[in-house]
Amino acid sequence: MVVRIHPPEPQLRPVRRFVVSREIPAPRRLEKYEVVEEIGRGGMAVVYRARDLTLRRDVALKVMHPHLSGSAQARARFAREALSVARLRHPGIIAIYDYSGEDSEQSYIATELLTGPTLRQFAEQHPEIPSEVAACFGIAVARALSAAHRAQVVHRDVKPENVLIHDRRLVKLSDFGIAQLADAQTMTSTGQVLGSPGHLAPEQLEGRDCDARSDIFSLGTVLYLLATGKLPFRGRNTPQILKRIAEGRYTDPLQVRASIGAPMRDILVRCLQLDPGARYQSAVQLEQDLRAFVEAVGISEPAQLLSDYLGDPVAVAQRLRESTIAKLAKLGEQAQDQGRIPEAMDHFNRVLALDEGNAQVLQSLQRLGRDRRRRLALRATALVAGGCVLALAFYLIAGQWRRDRGVAEAATVTLPSSRVEDPLRRDAGSKQQVTASRSPHTPGFVRDGAAVKPTAGPVIAQPGAPRGASSAPPVRPPETAVAASEPRGASRSRPRAKASRRRAGASDTPRTIVFQPVPANVSIAVDDAPAKPFGPSFNQIELPPGEHEFAFIADHECCFDQRFRLRIPPGPGVTTVRKRLALRPAGLYVVCNVPANVRVDDSKTSGRSRSVLSIPLEHDRTEVHQITVTASGYRDYTRKVQLRAGRVETVKCSLEPASTAPQQTP
Repeated sequence: MVVRIHPPEPQLRPVRRFVVSREIPAPRRLEKYEVVEEIGRGGMAVVYRARDLTLRRDVALKVMHPHLSGSAQARARFAREALSVARLRHPGIIAIYDYSGEDSEQSYIATELLTGPTLRQFAEQHPEIPSEVAACFGIAVARALSAAHRAQVVHRDVKPENVLIHDRRLVKLSDFGIAQLADAQTMTSTGQVLGSPGHLAPEQLEGRDCDARSDIFSLGTVLYLLATGKLPFRGRNTPQILKRIAEGRYTDPLQVRASIGAPMRDILVRCLQLDPGARYQSAVQLEQDLRAFVEAVGISEPAQLLSDYLGDPVAVAQRLRESTIAKLAKLGEQAQDQGRIPEAMDHFNRVLALDEGNAQVLQSLQRLGRDRRRRLALRATALVAGGCVLALAFYLIAGQWRRDRGVAEAATVTLPSSRVEDPLRRDAGSKQQVTASRSPHTPGFVRDGAAVKPTAGPVIAQPGAPRGASSAPPVRPPETAVAASEPRGASRSRPRAKASRRRAGASDTPRTIVFQPVPANVSIAVDDAPAKPFGPSFNQIELPPGEHEFAFIADHECCFDQRFRLRIPPGPGVTTVRKRLALRPAGLYVVCNVPANVRVDDSKTSGRSRSVLSIPLEHDRTEVHQITVTASGYRDYTRKVQLRAGRVETVKCSLEPASTAPQQTP
């Protein structure tokens, strides 16, 4: 016996009134064009494949919706836009053949007929587009926008649906003019946004003036979609999407797909800035950065790569992946050898995102800290050796200077004394001249205890002495004899010079500078002098007042070097220079059996597995942090990891299906 269970009777509900939208039948003929079939439909027009009966060629015929064609203002603006776009001649812009005119019953534009799908359809068919290919798409569209902007035409509706692929070798930007008309009718009477809200710039949503930077924002959303496979602004409904655009909230592209690389991430972030002034100011600037991105991995002809990829996406993507990995690994090693560690880490991160277990990069990460320590040790050794050479040179120069000074002093002592007046015997009315005796240290004098007696040495006739007078010089008081051996006025000028130095040189007195670096294993350089290792033999220095430049060079991989200027105040005293060097972030590389998300300390830092996460350390060079690895359908993996500043810690984990395995908490 078969039992049938009938559903309950439906409850009667009040009748709601709604408008039924009926399809408008395609016209069979529109003036000289014979309509073949409908190939596309948008919010502003319907696109047909048509045959030009006069020139006997196939064209794409865009026919404006009747509810817009009935507006005289809309028809006039449509005419102005069609004429302006018709002046554009660029291989990346779809060519316009004909325009209906303002007096025609139906407004239409006849354009060249493209053979391929839209960029939206292509992206759905190939969700794993390489970043370099995405950049090549962006270069092609940016060139087309540059030509339009030079002609004072702003597209205002750049989206993947308006980028068409032709002949499986190139892309073309379409729907110029329709977007300008859509801007005139941006909001309907019910407040509904026309077009694709996920690609509108914030100033378009707010009704402000739009310019070339609005197209750059929209192109940024297209690049984000091609590079990551997802749109930046997503939501359950249109109001939520518009709110996120207005607030500038979107997921970091590196977290969506780590293989895009840090340079591409920076390009996307700059395109999607809320403030138009913070974006690229022209499509030419955006094209230059995209070209630099692809040229870094050896792509010199973006158009050729794009043509090859459109012809055979799978094969070209595989070859491009292999060549990109090899090139990035080489660039990372070069940056590592030259000490540009952040740049090296960016290259290594992308290689690991493309090739999870790349042995070459993993070895480079392991020796990253060892190489840095070796370079610092060699640099410290060179500095010490240079200091020893300078000290030896100073010692030799100082010794030679002391020897030269001794010879000069000896020569000064043996010179005969000059004739001076005797201040003890001189009076106002006396014209008698006396001669100064020779120094006790000159020949003819010997020292007997404290007394100075003349000897029977040679007697020198004194000029000006009376004939027959004794030729022996008079005995002078000891202090007078000693003073006679000095230059004239020396005894009076010396105290005066000291006083002048006290008056004028107080501000030039050197000041003692005491160093207190944290950590202590650093080398310190002052002004242009070579760096010296900080320690018991070098922990302070004397400097004149004024501004000086200091450099605290870390002798280890955990800290950043610090360079700063400091003004030393005048006057004697001690100035203490305390400087705590900033810690380098620690690196965390999680290897997991499935693609997973990594969270550190309750979302303090998050990212994807198989990529090096940068974790800032706040307190000490070695800290313990908790990591949580999650994946949809698997048990969470939680453990504590000891991280060290400037080092990369590798963590391996294996996630188990949620239905079979308990949570692991080692």
